[in-house]
Amino acid sequence: MAYEIVLGRSKEDFAKLGTDAAALLGKHYVTMGKTTSLANNVFMDVNESHVVLIAGKRGSGKSYTMGVMAEAVLNLPDDVRNNIGMIFFDTMGLYWTTKFPNYKQARLLEEWGLQPEGYTKNVVVYAPAGYFEYYKEKNIPVDKPFTVNPADLSPGEWTMVFNIVLTDEIGVCIEKNINDLRKKSDSYSIDDIITLIKKDKTNSDRVKNAAINRFEGAKTWGLFSEEATPLEELVKRGVMSIIDISIYASAAGGFDIRSLVIGLLSRRLLEQRMVVRKLEELSDVQKSTTYFSRSQSKVSDELAEEKQVPILWIFVDEAHEFLPPMPQTTLATNSLVQILREGRQPGVNLVLATQQPGKIHIDAITQSDIIISHRLTADIDINALNEIMGAYASESLFKMFNNLPKLKGSALIMDDKSETIYPIQIRPRITWHGGGAPEVLPKDYETKEKPEEY
Repeated sequence: MAYEIVLGRSKEDFAKLGTDAAALLGKHYVTMGKTTSLANNVFMDVNESHVVLIAGKRGSGKSYTMGVMAEAVLNLPDDVRNNIGMIFFDTMGLYWTTKFPNYKQARLLEEWGLQPEGYTKNVVVYAPAGYFEYYKEKNIPVDKPFTVNPADLSPGEWTMVFNIVLTDEIGVCIEKNINDLRKKSDSYSIDDIITLIKKDKTNSDRVKNAAINRFEGAKTWGLFSEEATPLEELVKRGVMSIIDISIYASAAGGFDIRSLVIGLLSRRLLEQRMVVRKLEELSDVQKSTTYFSRSQSKVSDELAEEKQVPILWIFVDEAHEFLPPMPQTTLATNSLVQILREGRQPGVNLVLATQQPGKIHIDAITQSDIIISHRLTADIDINALNEIMGAYASESLFKMFNNLPKLKGSALIMDDKSETIYPIQIRPRITWHGGGAPEVLPKDYETKEKPEEY
């Protein structure tokens, strides 16, 4: 009888929990002699906090695997799923399809004992407010608009998104006026920033006009509002909120706008979970001691208010674009690195997908306790993973990749908890995958003249 594998779960916890609070990812490849076959189910623990890195060259299935992982969490029993909130930063506009069943692989799903399913109630797709109606007109499924408050950006973040050095004269002008606004109010609009710059008597008209032009441009991004989307709306229990920022991928300066959204929201979410976790700890302490003078009911009330932000799973596709190797940085780098280093205790999980593990921030590799790698061929990428996976490998990673079945979805998984590397096959998605590459010929096309070796 095949035994179950739960990645990220110790033997002691497995004996206690079994496969409860674990998401099904695929099956383990077992080789006997010259025969390789699928055997044990492979799950991923969601009871504790994890950092997961998904790697693979273009077309190897890493985005598909990220979709499998997200839907596997959504597919958990209510008593588990409702303790989890999910934020998916969709940088390429692929994951709105999670709402729809995967009928095109119905036969393959049946072989796995699964069936197509869509998540219309548990998946909410957010689009930037300025593009929400545009998406609707194009019949692209989006549910709600989202905005961020310009007051949440520091002077340094404004200059970085504008590709200006903070110490340049335009940067100095922006810093001065943003700091002046912050002294007056916790919330303000871009128009408020522009108005104050116009009144600035310490800078020349040339400098002020250059700064104003940039803020006028920011207004066209359709992203900013004093009435920013509240965190408790974005993060709901048992729901995956897809933040579709793909519209900025091809826009001028689009890279910085996507980084800005990821960095701002990630930072706010981590801060909120830190507050919740402190109240949870204080509540636990007060249940077992009377040393604290504050009434337990008061702490419970505060916890109930803050509990709107549950344990978090944050997904970031194409992570190398937002977490480049040092000394490069983006507007998302600091927030994501902080989650990598400090997210375990407050219960913030992070899933990163990249096609270039050799060109990603070192912490994305060293802080990951689960690494899923599809086929890689570039030395720089294999060597990067070898820094951590090599310690658990019985043979070279090059050889282990070569020994994988030549099937899309095959992968090596490093589980730091068990100090083991598993060859596995990722299961088919039950929801529709939106990341397939277009083809010139119809899907059902077959040539009339078969090649000789056919």
